Order: sequence, then structure tokens, then C-alpha cells
Amino acid sequence: MTTIILVRHGQASFGSENYDRLSELGVRQSRLLGEHWARSGFAFDAVYTGDMARQRNTAHHALEALPHTALPVRSQHWFNEYEFEAVMRAYLPQVAMEKPELGLQHGGLYKNPRLFQTAFELAIAKWLGEHPHAHAPFESWRDFCGRCVNGLREIAAAGHQRVVVFTSGGVIAVALREALGLSDTMTFRQNWRIYNASVHTFRSGRSGLSLLGFNNISHLELGGAPDLVTFR
Repeated sequence: MTTIILVRHGQASFGSENYDRLSELGVRQSRLLGEHWARSGFAFDAVYTGDMARQRNTAHHALEALPHTALPVRSQHWFNEYEFEAVMRAYLPQVAMEKPELGLQHGGLYKNPRLFQTAFELAIAKWLGEHPHAHAPFESWRDFCGRCVNGLREIAAAGHQRVVVFTSGGVIAVALREALGLSDTMTFRQNWRIYNASVHTFRSGRSGLSLLGFNNISHLELGGAPDLVTFR
């Protein structure tokens, strides 16, 4: 049996030209995780990340606090987030046309978190339903789920005892879907509730993937500052 620890990346740079970059707070969140692991004697025998900068940098800052950890960090596309920018490009025009009351044609979407969330959820619903669009093809929801599950199975088959994977919310949500048999809609409902730099524990065995722990942010709560706890 393999224990798989999935860690969501620290806060990224939402609303900037390059989202795929940790904010200063995201760096701090990542370091607090590593320091917490160091104090608690947390041990593991393999480390993976996705290919994305925010995932790799979360791993870097967390592992920096573990001076005795010399394990190689293996980067795998399995654990990359879905292409949310492609989803928005493909479906936002449809959302704007169907929901004129949102005022999306006036811009400012990324400056208004509540409006962004509403529009994003509507675009995601279209992606889940594989609605046609006029843009270049990109990874479908079903293919994304298949990629994530394949990655989890690959690392479970590698013979590790405890593996840490630095990844993103969508990948963690798919792991929940696999473990709990969630519907697509419920999967994304849980995705919206995944904290930055949160820890999620699964076990992979003969009966498949099972959930042991979800959305652990004790390392942030012990930091004593409410602003350490973020969703985006």
C-alpha cells in the first residue's frame, strides 16, 4: 500500500499577467508547510510535482525547510492543472452572451473576485458538459481526469511507502472523485473549497484509492495570522 500526500500549491499571482508564479504570501505558505513537517518529523520516500512553476516552487520552498531531505524532485505532467485559461477563452464569450446581466462585456473580470468566480463556474460547467466552442482544441474534462488518475496509479505502482505530490486543486479534486465516486458537478464543488498550500492524504491499495484526510491547513492555522488562509 502507498500513502499519497497531495499538496496544493501556495497562493499564485491571480489577476497578474503571469498567474503561474507564487505570490509573496504563497512563498510564505510553502515555507510554513516545510517548517511544520520539519518540527513534526514528517518523512517520505519520494517527491513529485507537476511541470508548472507554482507547483515546482511550492515544492522548493517547502523542502528547503527539511535540510535532511535529499530526495530528487520528479516533475511529471500527470499532475499539471487543467488549462483554465483555455477553458475561459473558449467558453467566456458564450457565458457573456447567455448572461448579459453579468456585464462581462465591460471587462474588469479579474479585478472582481465574485464576478470572476460566477463566470468561471459557468464556463467550467460548459467544459464538463463538453459543449462545442470555436477555439483551438484543448484537453477535455474526461482526458484531464484520465491523466490525473493514471499518474496516481503510476506512482502507487512504483513501490513507494509515502509519496508527496505538489500539484493543483483540479488534480486533488479528481483524486477525491476517484476515491469517493463523486459526480462531475460535486467534484468541482469540492475543488472551489481547496485551500492554498493545503494537504490531502490518500491511500492506494488493492481496492483502489481511499481518502484519509482532506484540506489540512494546520501549518497555516498555527501561523496565527488569518491572512495566511486563502483559496486563491
